[in-house]
Amino acid sequence: MPEARIQSIGRAAGLMEAMGSGDWVALRDLARQVGVAKTTAFNLVSALVDVGLAEHDPDKGLYRLGLLNMVYGRAVERRLDMVATIRPHLVRLCAETRETVNLALPCPTDAIIVESLESNQSLRVSSYAGTRADFHATACGRALIAWRSDDYRRTIFDLAPLAPKTSNTTTDLDALNRLLDECRARGWSHEYEENEIGSACVAAPIFDAQGQPIASVSVAGPATRFDDATMQRIGTMLTARMAEISAALQRQSGSAERARQPQD
Repeated sequence: MPEARIQSIGRAAGLMEAMGSGDWVALRDLARQVGVAKTTAFNLVSALVDVGLAEHDPDKGLYRLGLLNMVYGRAVERRLDMVATIRPHLVRLCAETRETVNLALPCPTDAIIVESLESNQSLRVSSYAGTRADFHATACGRALIAWRSDDYRRTIFDLAPLAPKTSNTTTDLDALNRLLDECRARGWSHEYEENEIGSACVAAPIFDAQGQPIASVSVAGPATRFDDATMQRIGTMLTARMAEISAALQRQSGSAERARQPQD
């Protein structure tokens, strides 16, 4: 049952992404973009209409995003305030490692880079805000999924198959789960030419008060500069820094929550 629910959520997220332009979209186009039968697409998008996340033009049989998304969008904007808290740490990491530093947030079936600071070295890895990062093939994605259960991972990877990004990408689920368990045990993740030939990356998660990963920070650079000792050093540094950031964000969240409480 949990897997079925997560699959439905993933498909509903796909429908919302298919309506992401804000224009009206026909049911057949929604079904085609999400890769489901029209009946399945109809049931899911009808549920989105019922809760206000989508709108339906019954005369034309078209659908688009509902205005309720504006409310949730503003809530997400407030959450992104944490980027301002994290940014000084990113600047510090970039200066200390002299490598590209990225901040990633989790999405339903992958991660998204929301902040990127490039190395000042002539030979460097480039990354841009808005870039998508696979959970299975990137260090920042692995840092976000490694602390999840095997069942959760399996469901996510069923929705987003383990496609090879390079000839080195881990695409076997059992092997990937073992790798993720190792990442979790040591506190940081890595990949070496699994997402892009010639590059390597190390990452660690940022946790909320419940111990769930809400973001990850990665340090990326040319593979020639990322031997085992370097990755170990960066991973240890990241684990310590992410603990600092997690504590700061939790204090900030606690202060904001207390400020919202009614005063006697």
